[in-house]
Amino acid sequence: MNFNEAETKELADFYNQEKIRIQAQLRHVEKILRKISGRTMDSSGVILTKQGFKAKKRGPKSVWGKFILEQLAICKRPMSYKELMEIAMKLHGGGNSNYQSIRASILNSAFRLRSIQGKVATVHQEGKKEKFIVLVQWLDDKGMLPKEQQNWLKKEMNFFPSAVDLSEIPVPKYAEDLGQP
Repeated sequence: MNFNEAETKELADFYNQEKIRIQAQLRHVEKILRKISGRTMDSSGVILTKQGFKAKKRGPKSVWGKFILEQLAICKRPMSYKELMEIAMKLHGGGNSNYQSIRASILNSAFRLRSIQGKVATVHQEGKKEKFIVLVQWLDDKGMLPKEQQNWLKKEMNFFPSAVDLSEIPVPKYAEDLGQP
C-alpha cells in the first residue's frame, strides 16, 4: 500500500484519536472493576486514589530523611543516632538551642524511613540500649550486615549486632518511595 502525504496524515490522526478513545474506555473499565472488587492497590502494592491514580504523599517533604540517607551513603557504615545528630549540628547548627528540634526531627525522620518507607533498619545488640541505623540494601537475606561493617562495629564500637528481622521491614505504599514517577 502506498499513501500520499495527505492520506498518511489523515490515517495517523484517525488512529491517534482511536487510541485516545480506547485508552479512556479502558481506564473507565478498570475504575468500575476496582470499585466492584474494592481494590485500593495496584499490582505492585502502590496505594490508588478513588479515581485509580497513584496516590501521592501529602505535606512537605522532610529534609532530614534525605539527610539521613545521604550520611549513610557517604559513610558506607552503620551510624548511631547520636553521630547523626552531631553531624547535623555541625552542618545546620545554630548552637544548643536548636539541638532539641534537630534531635526530634532526626528521630521522626528515622522512624518514617524505618517503619513506613522501609529504607533503613536498626541493628542492636542483645542487652544494650544503643542502636545503629543501616540501609536495608546493605542487609543480606538473613538480615545480617556485610562482614566489613560487622568488623567495624566490633573493632570501633565494641558492638556485636544481631540479625534484623526482614519480615518486619515494610513494603513502600507510595510510588515515590519505590522510585517510580
